[in-house]
Amino acid sequence: MMDTYIFEFNKEIFDFLQKVVEGPGKYNPVYIYGKPGSGKSTIIRSIFKPGEDVLLLKPSELVELTFPLKEKYRYVIILDIDLVPFNDDWVKKFFIQFQDWIDSGTQVIVTGSQPPDKLDIPERMLSEIRGGVSVGIKKLTGKDREEIVNKMFPDLSEDIRNSAIQSRSETIRELIGYIKSMEIGGGEEEKTEAHLEGEQFRDLVRSLEEDMPSITQERSIEEELREEYRAKLYVWEMKGFNCERLKKVIDGPIEDITREFVSFTTDVQRLVELQRRYGLIDPALLTDEERKEIETDLFNPDKIFELDRRIGELEKRSKLKTDFSRYLDLEKGFDSLVSGKGNQDVLSFIKDFVEKKIEWTGVYGIVGKRGYGKTHHLNAIAVELFRNHPQVIVGYGGLHNIIQNPEGMLATLSECDIILLDDIDRISTKGGVDLRPFFKKNSNKCIIFTSSRSPEEITDLDIPDNRIFVLDEPDLEVKKAMLKVIIEMGDYNKDVDYEDGLEKVKGGFYEVEFYANTKSRRVVVEEAEEEIPSEEKVEEIEEEVIEEVKEVKVSLEEPVERIEEEVEEKAVEEEERVEEPEKTKVSEPFEEIKGEVPKIEGYDINIENVNLRITKEL
Repeated sequence: MMDTYIFEFNKEIFDFLQKVVEGPGKYNPVYIYGKPGSGKSTIIRSIFKPGEDVLLLKPSELVELTFPLKEKYRYVIILDIDLVPFNDDWVKKFFIQFQDWIDSGTQVIVTGSQPPDKLDIPERMLSEIRGGVSVGIKKLTGKDREEIVNKMFPDLSEDIRNSAIQSRSETIRELIGYIKSMEIGGGEEEKTEAHLEGEQFRDLVRSLEEDMPSITQERSIEEELREEYRAKLYVWEMKGFNCERLKKVIDGPIEDITREFVSFTTDVQRLVELQRRYGLIDPALLTDEERKEIETDLFNPDKIFELDRRIGELEKRSKLKTDFSRYLDLEKGFDSLVSGKGNQDVLSFIKDFVEKKIEWTGVYGIVGKRGYGKTHHLNAIAVELFRNHPQVIVGYGGLHNIIQNPEGMLATLSECDIILLDDIDRISTKGGVDLRPFFKKNSNKCIIFTSSRSPEEITDLDIPDNRIFVLDEPDLEVKKAMLKVIIEMGDYNKDVDYEDGLEKVKGGFYEVEFYANTKSRRVVVEEAEEEIPSEEKVEEIEEEVIEEVKEVKVSLEEPVERIEEEVEEKAVEEEERVEEPEKTKVSEPFEEIKGEVPKIEGYDINIENVNLRITKEL
């Protein structure tokens, strides 16, 4: 009775499948699509009978398989591909098996309710389908409905027959359902099961069995599908998904169930992807209450759009937090700061700010000379916020990371909850970045900056005095802490007592570092231009060296004049020994005062009588 299922609207597909049977693997894979009830499964089941050579799989059966399969088949048929709940763990192995079927010549046939361009399945699966042959079952026209009615229901009354032909049924299942409802409703001349008695009823049953096998077939498929949906609902509910919307339709028309399950399956796939994205987010960004709420919604398909928005925001914040943490020394928090007379106000501000005893809005500034510890204190604020307020996004910008892309970095900083800007005077002068629009745009946020000079011109803001905290020159205890860091970081002579004389050093970190270099008789050549002493610093160095040279001169046993004569004699000898010397090297006189006269990076020190001449080397 194979021809019972063949009509004009599906004959093209039937003929094509006959060619597939004759040459398995030639058209691979084959995708047949059409609305639920259009007869896809009926046609396939009429041609392919599950057995030794044919593997026919419903969605619930497919997901239960363990790949790779040991058995070999000539035909593999996968029904309703858009109802398959693909997941990351299972789908990778399925793809490998699918490709193995194609490569080995096994004919693969897939059915679905949507055209390929509307399928919501993994891209790799979709690519395989697009690479094969796709054929669709068309919607029924009036001519198609007339053909079906004449062939399957030859004994219908004229009223029901005409009504069925003129109905809006688009699939064969809808048409059969329409006819059955008309019969039960009772046309004027129509007899139903209730009007038939004895042999007449048995004859009708026998007639239905012989002349309308598709009704039984369709009914069987419908019941199988309904049971499959019930099983799937149970599995999803056991996995924790909110299935209330499925429960509302599970006992309704099969078309409504199918439509809802397709939508639900798509939403579950999206929930699985959202769960994967959520797992990559720093959990510290959420409170316990927020975390519990999101993790509950991740099993509710009705919350997808809100979840997608919320997780997207969390991903953005998580990236900001990770990116800006790279600019910080996370080991140097509040406990790494040494308390001294010069930083008491700043320390109190940091403590109160981190504990939220002062408001997190508006602009605050830390002002002090270069080397007084502004960067260290600003870094400590960031670290303490990271430790104590992990949900807060802290943006950190200085000259080196802003100068690379001023517009982009400032825009990114504007997305943060609290903004820390280091050395705004250098960003403005050396970097050539006008920060006034940035401060104006973010005046409603919380910004903490450091600067070596008055910030009014840089920010174009009138900042109250109680929001500006001044770092004075570090006292001896703070300088000792600075010296310790410098010695640990550099290659210094450990036998030298560096603290001896430290109390005479004026300035901050860079002056202490210079003092350590001087003390160890090392000249550290720095490539960075900013490490060369400023003119003010050179003047301070000159004064210190003059005093030190005077002490050296007093301690010398021989007068300076005799030293100069020896220097000249040594210079003549050097010229005779070296044919083309690049520079006259005088060593012996300095050998005698080597333990006393310091060397200064980038400068020559010459003694002429009692005067000191410092010449910058170009």
